[in-house]
Amino acid sequence: MQSLIDWLVDVIQTTPPWVVYLVVWALVYCESAALLGLILPGETALLAGGVAAAVGETSIGWLIAGACVAAIAGDATGFSLGRWSGPRMMRSRLGRRIGEERWDRVAHAIQTNGIPTVVGARWIGYVRTLTPFVAGMSRMAVPKYLSANVVGGIIWVTAVGMIGYLVGAAVGARLLLYGGIVVGVLACLWFAVSWWRSRHRADVT
Repeated sequence: MQSLIDWLVDVIQTTPPWVVYLVVWALVYCESAALLGLILPGETALLAGGVAAAVGETSIGWLIAGACVAAIAGDATGFSLGRWSGPRMMRSRLGRRIGEERWDRVAHAIQTNGIPTVVGARWIGYVRTLTPFVAGMSRMAVPKYLSANVVGGIIWVTAVGMIGYLVGAAVGARLLLYGGIVVGVLACLWFAVSWWRSRHRADVT
């Protein structure tokens, strides 16, 4: 295990900055533009990028600046897709897997609060991913959405990226990797138990 940790630390510290930039920016963009956030939340990429900047040669300034552009562009893409093909996406296989309740919850929040919902959605998992599409489907005014998108994107990227950077600088890569392994194991156990319970309930009914 120690040799594996040492190898991962070396990878983090020696990865060329341009690779870190491209990976983080691509994941942040695709989170909303391609619904990737349902599988890999953007915080994960931003936090990892912040840690890489703390322990390697990656510039936290360039990382955050590019991620801001990627987050804003990704949500703008999702908004446009929602206006053009939102209902069709909801009826698709992926849309049905997301669940009508989640779509309706996000739609209700946007119709009720508008701009505050778009800004605050950045901090809530699947809501962040679905909000651009739902805002586009609901025909939210473009100037209002774009202003909320820019404000929310800059605040979210800067805060999350700096958290990763400060934690990486204070704790160090090795302790973070040990903590990540523990969290990963616990998450796998939680998903396994949840899956078993759902199967058990299905068998009972």
